[in-house]
Amino acid sequence: MIPKQVVALALAGLLLLPIAILLVLGAASLLAAMQDAAGATVLQRIGLALGLVWLLGLIALILMLGANALAPPGDRPEHREEDP
Repeated sequence: MIPKQVVALALAGLLLLPIAILLVLGAASLLAAMQDAAGATVLQRIGLALGLVWLLGLIALILMLGANALAPPGDRPEHREEDP
């Protein structure tokens, strides 16, 4: 059973990562327009790496949610009895 905080943190990161990717690729386009080919290439590769991290994060999130869904009912937080 994966804690809800871990799943929530992964979800928040995966929601913000595309924004960071767009900012990096936008900066790369700006550098390309200013004829800074080296800087544009570096930022394009960073954007590509961030895209791969995002894709791997999506796969990991799907696996986490699947593991939580397949957990026995006694391991799920909604089925646990809290001590008063």
